[in-house]
Amino acid sequence: MVLSSLLRGNAQDTLWFTRTGHIYFISHTDIIDIDANNYQTGSFLNTRSGELAFTLLMKSFQFTLPLAEEHFNENYVEAEKFPKASFKGKILDFDPLKLVEDVDYKVVVAGDLTIHGITSAVKEQGVLRKSGSEITATSKFSILLDTYKIKVPDIVADRVAKEIPININMKYQPYKKTGGK
Repeated sequence: MVLSSLLRGNAQDTLWFTRTGHIYFISHTDIIDIDANNYQTGSFLNTRSGELAFTLLMKSFQFTLPLAEEHFNENYVEAEKFPKASFKGKILDFDPLKLVEDVDYKVVVAGDLTIHGITSAVKEQGVLRKSGSEITATSKFSILLDTYKIKVPDIVADRVAKEIPININMKYQPYKKTGGK
């Protein structure tokens, strides 16, 4: 009885979730900075296996410049045709014992990033930090528009960077199933 409740407790504590993950990107050129935030990223983190996944709607990005948002959705990422971006991967050499209270745990995550209907293998660094009933995951990396076949018209090519820095900040809570037993 004690063993089964311990296993149940461990199983509950291994899956973490957020619906309000934050992704920020900026296209910086000498002419203009175009930036956007998305606070509606859903993500799961399994602290037993180190598996990690997230998904977001491209139309959920909020731009500082409203016209940039229109161009982004209609011309660049073609949000009607490719409405979501996603990532599915794993923390390499994950050790759940290193995820301790108020200590940064530097990790390397490898997996498949899908944007604009194109999937590319990525391997990036990040940091996990457990604090109370929350786990924060952060990462900073860049993507190349060419990798995801995102075309920028020649007329505005000097206004859109070819490499886009991305900041990720997820705040996970323990996942609790709702409805049913």
